[in-house]
Amino acid sequence: MPARRRRMPIFLLVLAALAALAWPGATPAQSSTPSLRVVSTDGSVTLRRFNGRVRLDLGAWIAATGGDFELRVARPDYDSPVGVTQVDSTTGAVLRDLPDDVADGWFGLDRFVRVVVRNSAGVRVAAPFFTFCPNNWDQQRLDDSGSELPRYPIFCGAFSPFTLGMVWGIDSGWATRALGGEFESPFVRVPSDGLYTFTVRIAPRYVELLDVPEADAAATFTVQVKSRTRRGTARRAAPRTTGPLQTAAVPDVTDPDPATLPDLIALPLWNMQTSRRHGRDYLQFAATPWNAGPAPLVVEGFRRPAEDVMDAYQYFRDADGNVVGRAGVGRMRFHAHPGHNHWHFLQFASFTLQDASDQEVVRSRKQAYCLAPTDSIDLTVERATWRPWDAGLGTMCGSRDAPWVREVLQAGWGDTYFQFVPGQSFDITGLPNGWYYAQIRVNPLGALFETDLSNNVESRLLFLGGRPGNRWTVVTPWHGIDA
Repeated sequence: MPARRRRMPIFLLVLAALAALAWPGATPAQSSTPSLRVVSTDGSVTLRRFNGRVRLDLGAWIAATGGDFELRVARPDYDSPVGVTQVDSTTGAVLRDLPDDVADGWFGLDRFVRVVVRNSAGVRVAAPFFTFCPNNWDQQRLDDSGSELPRYPIFCGAFSPFTLGMVWGIDSGWATRALGGEFESPFVRVPSDGLYTFTVRIAPRYVELLDVPEADAAATFTVQVKSRTRRGTARRAAPRTTGPLQTAAVPDVTDPDPATLPDLIALPLWNMQTSRRHGRDYLQFAATPWNAGPAPLVVEGFRRPAEDVMDAYQYFRDADGNVVGRAGVGRMRFHAHPGHNHWHFLQFASFTLQDASDQEVVRSRKQAYCLAPTDSIDLTVERATWRPWDAGLGTMCGSRDAPWVREVLQAGWGDTYFQFVPGQSFDITGLPNGWYYAQIRVNPLGALFETDLSNNVESRLLFLGGRPGNRWTVVTPWHGIDA
């Protein structure tokens, strides 16, 4: 059984995801008017071919450059065509009038992206155009120089035949997928399996209309096409990012104000039970570290160029929620195990079994988290968040090709993970019967800044008995709580 987090109601998860969408730093456009650029996170990709087609599940994104890129899409009356105008996001002043025919109805910029596919001999085998929606739901933060949350809608298209106007846009410092959402990308036909290059390019018409520098207009991917033999359409390999993906606008600090820090507290491991898998005995458990405030724990990761690693930063916020500084606190890595498939912050907590003399005898390999509020622990603490899922700042654990993630644990809330799989649960095969302490240590490396380090360790006394293949445990209550 895979390790699973206690699930929030699905509508709350959707709200949390939509509230936290974001992506890495873009090179300023050469024009003084905001424009767009292509950014990639995966330079080498394997795509699965089925019925002669592959899904364009590439790590291709369109980023704003030179400021917020904002389009007003409207018609003055029901008898007029839809027009598109680029405006200043602050004043609303018109920056560019675009031709009426650039709009694919309400669905985006018509024939904006072209994907040119060439085989290993350099022969072009496909070159379709696609509509681009700047308001794609999967928006990613490229750096911390822009807004902390995206401001533009998360859809193109019109839900009513009476629609008169919409706003399409990408915030400065953000990007959106060039070819639809992950696993929702369009397909393209390729003649056979083999090695190809796929170039995602802003169409020449828009390069001219939006003054896009040639260096910003395209990204090329090396693609291995293989016939699909199992479920799934893509497997990524050797991720590579283009350009600088992290530009610091928030000051780095080494001695943050205690009022801007969380207080991470270890609660005892619970829901402990034995299991048997593949000839080995395990002690399963659940863990719920929590944040007693006063500030939320906010950790953001920015993708390293040429690596499948993100550098993690803790962001510090004052009582009004303003970001006043940040500090590097470690790394994030993508966890592809079923039930996860997102980025984890490394070394958030460690779990060990200690013998009666307090010596470590078993260590869980579970040390990485994707932080999110799953259980309210104390909503009476200072600055506790009562409704963390719709408070604006939420967790976005990220897809494999994401350039950025944000993980948040608000004041008053804990994050529960159930360690039910080998490697994460304790391997007690061959461990003698007797008394042990199940220990959790939060922030084990001391990399995270918090107000109090004295409450980061908690132990639970238990007895292991039985024989191989039929082990059992008795766990002593903790402060009278028998969980």
